[in-house]
Amino acid sequence: MKTYLEMLKHQMNNRVDLVQKRRGIFQLISPFYHEDGDMMEIFIEERGDNGTVRISDHGMTLMRLSYGFDVNTPNKKRILQKILAENQISEEEGRLYIDSPRNELYASILQFVQGVGKVSNLQVLRREVIKSLFYEMLEEFVMERLAQFAPKKNILPIALRDDLEVDFQLSGDLTKQVFLFGIKDNAKARLTTICCLEFQKNSIPFRSIAVHEDFDSLSRKDRKRITSAIDKQFTDLDDFKENGRPYLLRDAA
Repeated sequence: MKTYLEMLKHQMNNRVDLVQKRRGIFQLISPFYHEDGDMMEIFIEERGDNGTVRISDHGMTLMRLSYGFDVNTPNKKRILQKILAENQISEEEGRLYIDSPRNELYASILQFVQGVGKVSNLQVLRREVIKSLFYEMLEEFVMERLAQFAPKKNILPIALRDDLEVDFQLSGDLTKQVFLFGIKDNAKARLTTICCLEFQKNSIPFRSIAVHEDFDSLSRKDRKRITSAIDKQFTDLDDFKENGRPYLLRDAA
């Protein structure tokens, strides 16, 4: 290990050190820090005579993340795994690691630090999760807070048209069934417009609601088209969470 230490010290201008924690495992004392100022926990573990060493955090990164952010849904886990994969970092029982050839240790440590930094940056991860979880958060609200309207997912009002799918059907105490669509982008806005026009053409009794992630982000033409086709729009998810249920209750029998 002395050879590795000398190599790292030379490559990093003598700004690192290695402290043996137990046999074959050394902690890297380095100028790599989390945003709160704490030093990153980086350990180097000898992997026998196969020419590799393991760079690991011994589970500290995800433990730190859990203090303010739970990776507790499939989408959150998918986003975390995407970040790890992009940085070629593996995960096993909460431990993040990279197995590196000994002669590439310096480059692998820098790669590991970059990946750990992305995972540890709660604000960046939170923004990415919120952006990616629009449909999941909409579904959670509809299924839990609008349960009295007997919500059903992924409805096909025209049996032979599986391309015309409604995100949620609401009925319950309503005087007329409601087709609710979540709209994240221009493509979904266009599909929703087509769905509503086709349902009207086929004389299906319904009222329509669109819940946008960000209405203002749609193109001018798509805003105009969907406004002509839809009965009620909520400009973002917060608007729907605040006003959607009162709006539906006004139509309840």
